[in-house]
Amino acid sequence: MTTVENLKQYVAELTKKHRALDEKIIELEKSLYVDQEVRSLKTQKLFYKDELHRIQNKINAMENGVNGSK
Repeated sequence: MTTVENLKQYVAELTKKHRALDEKIIELEKSLYVDQEVRSLKTQKLFYKDELHRIQNKINAMENGVNGSK
């Protein structure tokens, strides 16, 4: 598997984790259970989102031959 394929697989895994956290947060908020757990999950979700953007940009650069990689 190439590096780009590895990164794409990682993006898929992060996307799945991000969506799962989003669903859990929505359920917790529906039950009015908003506390440190929800804030912690939102922080983790934001990390996944930032990581997804960073890796997607890296994939795009690699696929377009930027930085001498392709």
